[in-house]
Amino acid sequence: MVAIEQDLSRNGRIAGSRPRGWMLVAIATALLTLAGWAARGFGENGLRLGSEFAWRFTFLIYFLAIVAGPIARLTPSPSLRHLCEARCQLIWGFSASFAVYLLGVLAPNLLLSGGPDEDGLTASMATFALFGVALSGIIAFAARRDAARILGEKARTTILGVGLSTFWLAYALSGLAHITGPHRPDMFYGTSLSLMILALLLRFADCMAAKIRGRREPV
Repeated sequence: MVAIEQDLSRNGRIAGSRPRGWMLVAIATALLTLAGWAARGFGENGLRLGSEFAWRFTFLIYFLAIVAGPIARLTPSPSLRHLCEARCQLIWGFSASFAVYLLGVLAPNLLLSGGPDEDGLTASMATFALFGVALSGIIAFAARRDAARILGEKARTTILGVGLSTFWLAYALSGLAHITGPHRPDMFYGTSLSLMILALLLRFADCMAAKIRGRREPV
């Protein structure tokens, strides 16, 4: 698979931007989760709806994070190019949003006796949460400019690419499973799979354009 995140290291300014946008993304995710709970109550249906809202919003932030750089470089629009300077906020926003999503999934089992699940917080849920928090945390750290001083630029780019690619697979496989399995019709999953394919094509086009520009440069 093409490295899903090579471009963060091309412009040092992006990782040095002030971390304000990601806070707004995290707050929006929390509000969407609460909206799902308020709509159907703090029961199984409400918790499921709140988690679904958070999962889908987190997916949208992830998609924007991985396509912002390629779109900005492949189009001549100055406003779109400005996305190159802000896409690190999207990376941090995705990490924060995913953490809020995990908290919304685990909170009922942590705060209520038994929670909506009679088994309470199971080992599989705890493992999933720990893995998700660790992976999103690593991605957030690797997106920082000063991470290169600790990890080395090559290692930082590799870690960031592997981490984001893992989420690409998770979203793509989730969409594929829901459109091929015995599930209720839901337009979101077909759309999410299409967007993941579009993101991959954009990154291919961006890599090819970079190689062409490199060949045209004088030796």
